[in-house]
Amino acid sequence: MQTAHNLVLHGGALDAHHHAAHFPAAFEAELSHLHHSMPGFVYTTPQKARHDFDESTLSTAASTTGPPAADDVVPKAQYNQLKANFDQLLALYHDSCLALANMHERHGEVMCHWAKHMTHHAEIIHYAAEAENQLGAGGMKRTVAKKTKRKAPILGVMRLDYNYPPAVGDTDSPASFGYDVMYRVVPGLTFEIAQAGTFEEKVERYFAEAIKWLENKGANAITGDCGFMMAFQILARKIATRPVFMSSMVQCPIIACAFDPNEKIMIMTANSMSLKPQKDVLLSSCGFDVNEERFIIVGCQNVKYFDAVARGEAVPMEKVQPGVVALAQETIRRQPMIRGILLECTELPAYADALRAKTGLPVWDAITGADFYINAYKDNPRFGINDWQAEWDETVDEYEFASNLAKSEASDVVSGFKKKQQAKAAAAKSLKKKIEKQCKKNSAPCLGVVRLDYNYPPAAGDIDCPGSYDYDVKYRCVPGLTFAMAQSGKMTPKVQEEFMNACRDLEKRGCCGITGDCGFMMAFQPLARTAVNIPVFMSSMVQCPMVSVAFDKYDRILILTANGETLKPQKDILLNQCGFDVDDTRFIIKGCQNIPGFDAVAKGEQVDVEFVTPGMIEMVKGILSDDPSIRAIVLECTELPPYADALRAQFSLPVWDAITCADFFISSRKDNPRFGLNQWQADWDGIQDEYTLGQNLSQEAQSRLLNA
Repeated sequence: MQTAHNLVLHGGALDAHHHAAHFPAAFEAELSHLHHSMPGFVYTTPQKARHDFDESTLSTAASTTGPPAADDVVPKAQYNQLKANFDQLLALYHDSCLALANMHERHGEVMCHWAKHMTHHAEIIHYAAEAENQLGAGGMKRTVAKKTKRKAPILGVMRLDYNYPPAVGDTDSPASFGYDVMYRVVPGLTFEIAQAGTFEEKVERYFAEAIKWLENKGANAITGDCGFMMAFQILARKIATRPVFMSSMVQCPIIACAFDPNEKIMIMTANSMSLKPQKDVLLSSCGFDVNEERFIIVGCQNVKYFDAVARGEAVPMEKVQPGVVALAQETIRRQPMIRGILLECTELPAYADALRAKTGLPVWDAITGADFYINAYKDNPRFGINDWQAEWDETVDEYEFASNLAKSEASDVVSGFKKKQQAKAAAAKSLKKKIEKQCKKNSAPCLGVVRLDYNYPPAAGDIDCPGSYDYDVKYRCVPGLTFAMAQSGKMTPKVQEEFMNACRDLEKRGCCGITGDCGFMMAFQPLARTAVNIPVFMSSMVQCPMVSVAFDKYDRILILTANGETLKPQKDILLNQCGFDVDDTRFIIKGCQNIPGFDAVAKGEQVDVEFVTPGMIEMVKGILSDDPSIRAIVLECTELPPYADALRAQFSLPVWDAITCADFFISSRKDNPRFGLNQWQADWDGIQDEYTLGQNLSQEAQSRLLNA
């Protein structure tokens, strides 16, 4: 091969049309070099060359060929033969290059088909699990309704090899959730191993098998029952095809984005030292630094009776709750800039309602984190397509520790089996009555929406339609804040003043969080945060870091927007405020501007959702066909939520939008009816107030509206 390479170089330098006079001597020299380095080299066909090293050939070559004299002339026939030999070698080299290029192309096609095969494999597993759950005894009791509907979403929980009686509100209690939940113990994964952040090969295999088992049984999202499992988040994402969130700490980026950098967030954990093992993984996979001064980490290790969990005993919640509340109140007294609370420990959600009631602050925990991911799969009953998903039967399945392990796996469980479930359930009912107190009720939570100076008929599901929510919503229009001004990312001084007044007015009227009715308002996120003390989330894009952390770095997320150019003005603010890079190749951004009927949005006309939906489905189907690595969808435009259910039903992918974003923040101020303190918050009356653009403005402000 070396000789062929040299021949190409020499021959290529001696073009017959430019160096004819030198060809005889030059080719004789080339032939001499060829015989000297590889005697007996024989040409057969343009596609093949072989080396013949037998003794007769060597001796013949030595006797008939030698280095020519400088003035020797090669006969024309010999020259032609040498030229033909060179052309054959050149053709061979060319054919080899083409073959290599074809091989690379074929390799790419094989990898693409493999990715599609894995996607179809995951779908088959999902449908098999769905069919298994829909079949009755012997497969004889399947109804048409059940056959056509998807199952209600299910949460999968990976449990430590640690058996204890969980209280209602604990991640390990099925009664803590408003949807089905299934558990899988990881044999050998003890609290100490999780705390160390590393495990041996056998435990790692059980860990991987637990994820696969939960997915095969139909789990739509997977979490862990211990915050220390965050150390295994990256490994879990590589194994799973569904969202994975091993700790409630994955909520940190979206919470931090909603407050001014000078405002602080309290993180309550079982032990103040517990976050240290998670520091590196939180920083690398969530973009969150636990040492940042704005995060105040508070341990509950000194709260009386809280150590019962460490001893494997039932927690006396009625005794622990006052201590947890007092600890939070004292911390807030010392740190008055605290604006929110995150409960890191999976045993702390039981006290979330008491903290909401006593501090007046939003509280997030492992349950709100799970709700965020499950809601992306869940039918929205208020808008979108209907009858595509079966309703949850509201029945909590009993679970006994390690009950679904094979015998060989169960033999590796180190914590033993304790059957205390029945006693625990009975205790939970009486406990609910014990901690329930009659008190002056807080108002039901309310969302505030800052509106553009732009009047149009919103469809159900649109952020400007009050019927899109199952809680109160209040609107405030900003005179002069046009679509074009929002798109530019800059306001005039007068409009900026009106914008700040709108935010303050919504907070004054009792709103628990503020959003905007246009994604371009993300440019004004920092400004809005300085005006109020409540969470601000001006675009559904603030969800992106919490979505991306749940998937592997090679998985991709589809972002749909009204127009493909929409995100460019938000690029810098999204990167600086959310840690979200629009240019990251993990995010595929597609505009809906060419879908038939969707142009009504730009025209300010009423959108025919039923007419647009098939085009939306067809467009996304093509995108997913081209890129089977897409695992989730985020709808950026505030007028896209009406299509979320159709996308969920068609593709079985999680879909987040402006409504799921608002729900996430409102849930942090909302009473959880399943556990914790009760009777502290008034129920929502279920009635949405009518709103007309500009109705709550002064007459002078109304006169400055451009599109009323």
